[in-house]
Amino acid sequence: MTPVFIFSLPRSGSTLLQRLLASHSEIATVAEPWVLLPLVYMRKNTGVLSEYSHATSIKAVKEFSSKLHIKNGFNNLLSEFVLNLYKGTTTGSEEFFIDKTPRYYYIIDEIVELFPNAKFIFLFRNPAQVFSSVLSTWCGNKFFKLYRNRHDLFLGPTLLTQAYEKHKEQAISINYADLVTDEKQCLKKLYAYLGLSGDHHQMLDAGLPKLVSGEMGDKTGQLNYEEISIQPLDKWKFTFSTQLRKWYLKRYIHLLGNGVAQSHGYVVAELEREIDAIPNSGKWPMLKDLAGIIYQSAVYRYQLNIFLSSKYRKTDFGFYD
Repeated sequence: MTPVFIFSLPRSGSTLLQRLLASHSEIATVAEPWVLLPLVYMRKNTGVLSEYSHATSIKAVKEFSSKLHIKNGFNNLLSEFVLNLYKGTTTGSEEFFIDKTPRYYYIIDEIVELFPNAKFIFLFRNPAQVFSSVLSTWCGNKFFKLYRNRHDLFLGPTLLTQAYEKHKEQAISINYADLVTDEKQCLKKLYAYLGLSGDHHQMLDAGLPKLVSGEMGDKTGQLNYEEISIQPLDKWKFTFSTQLRKWYLKRYIHLLGNGVAQSHGYVVAELEREIDAIPNSGKWPMLKDLAGIIYQSAVYRYQLNIFLSSKYRKTDFGFYD
C-alpha cells in the first residue's frame, strides 16, 4: 500500500482531483481522513490548546520515544500504524490510498519524513478564486467569520509554496485551471507519476466520477457539478465586485508576494489589472464589509477566537496550555 497525499488549500478544487483519481480501480480513498494532524501535533510545541497540558504531554512523549529499542522507532511505528488505518478502508486489491486533507499544509515536512516512499501531489489554485470560495461557502459572503480561515488564506499558500520548493524532486504539481481546462493531459501526467495503467481518456469520456462519500470535503462542488466545468474560474469576480472588496483582494495578493504567485500560476501585476477591470456593483454594502474586515482582523490579531469558542467558555477546569 502506497499512500498518495494531495497537498492543497481548502476550497482549491482538491475534491475534483480526488474524484478523478479515485475512479481508478487501484486507488482507494475516503473524503478527508485528518488522522495525521493530531498524531503529528502530539510532538509539536505550538498549535494546540488542551485541558491535559500539551506542553507536559510533549515532554512525556519525547521521553517515552527515547526508550524505544528500535532505530527511528517512533516514526516507523507511527507510519506503520497509519498505513494500517489506510489499508483498513480498502477491499485489499488497491495499491494506493489517497489522503486528501487540506490542512495538512501545516505538517507537510513531517508527512514526507514519515512516508518517504509516498507520492505527493501539490494542487495550486489562483488565491483570488480560493478566497472567493471560502468567503461564499463558509462565511455567507461576509467578512465577520473570516478569522476562522485566516491561516487557510494568509499562511497556507506560503507554506504550500515553501514545501513544494523543498520537496519537488519527489513530488508533482498540478494547477487547478489546467485541471478543468485540460483534464486529460493532467490525468496523463498523474498516471505516469503514479505508475498507473489504464485508459484515462476512456474514464473521462464516461463522465465525472462518482462522489466521494463522507461528511468531510467539498459537498458544494460535488453536488453542483456533474461534469468538469470551467465556471469556477471566473466566479470570484462576482464576490469582489465593489471598490472596497477589490482593494482588500489586491492587498491580500500583495501580502502573499511573488513567490506564491509563481507557484500558484499567476502574475501579481496581471491579476491586479484583472481585479481593476471587474465592473462595480452595489451588491455588497461598504460599511458592513468594512466592519467585517476590522472585526475579523481584530479577532485574529488578539486570538479572541479562543474566547469566542462555545466549547472553551463551557470549560472551567483543566491545565490549559
